[in-house]
Amino acid sequence: MRKKENTAYSTLTQNFNLLIDEPLKKYTSIKIGGPADLLALPKNKQELKGLLKKASDLNILITLFGGGTNLLVTDKGIRGLVVITKHLKSKINIIKTEPDKKIIFTDAGERLSKVCQFAINHSFSGLEFAAGIPGTIGGAIMMNAGTKSGDMSDIVQSIDVLDQKTLTFKTIEKKDLDFSYRRLKLTDIIVGATLALKEKPIEKIEDAFKLNLSKKNATQPVSFASAGCFFKNPAQGKSAGELIEKSGLKGARVNDAMVSQKHANFIVNMNNATCEDVLLLKQHIEKTVLKKYQIKLQTEVRVEGE
Repeated sequence: MRKKENTAYSTLTQNFNLLIDEPLKKYTSIKIGGPADLLALPKNKQELKGLLKKASDLNILITLFGGGTNLLVTDKGIRGLVVITKHLKSKINIIKTEPDKKIIFTDAGERLSKVCQFAINHSFSGLEFAAGIPGTIGGAIMMNAGTKSGDMSDIVQSIDVLDQKTLTFKTIEKKDLDFSYRRLKLTDIIVGATLALKEKPIEKIEDAFKLNLSKKNATQPVSFASAGCFFKNPAQGKSAGELIEKSGLKGARVNDAMVSQKHANFIVNMNNATCEDVLLLKQHIEKTVLKKYQIKLQTEVRVEGE
């Protein structure tokens, strides 16, 4: 923690139950990341609002993330206050049931896997594409998580957010959301989401989930720590994984950071990889693919920290 911020940090810590100099590798799926000066895990929306207001009044920098997937934190960590929203969750609710539409509401911190299981239990179809995708609902929406068979933008009807400027809660309808490939353009903080699903026989939903999950387990390094697919697929032609594999990079490594032997678009942490290791390997991949195919790969994983 930097000395010049001690007074503001102490004031914030006195008002909220914060962790100091907390290693962020404990909160990321790739198990990499230096310390956060201050770390908060708010339990509800009002606590989140109060925390952000106080931090803003004290001019403390705020960084937010959810389940820690698709995220790479630098070895020096993140200055200021890190807010992890994965504990913002209560009960998943069925809002409306119509012949052609089933509407459910979930808090942003709910795990995507739990919402998928809820959908299966109630014979609601639309989330089959998400089988095996890690992280929270809020994170999945921000990344517009998905596969070839669908993504979050297909099922989001609206989101509830906390406006970071006014610190007021509001609802944004689907028509006003700017979704694109693996991205939602949004400056507000997602606190909840309304999803539109359809009724289907539970056997068909279960079969689709099992098929998608088995494909994922067969083709992705699910037993290794990673941040998920590291690069976005180009708009046309070969996928990022194909480009990397055909460039002969499977198994390439920098210390404990390695291109997965199972799926070349995954960089896995074999034991004690650092962020620097991953970034050096990323640069090597980008240069090699650019030289061979004249294609500049775009990073899907978000990098945070100094």
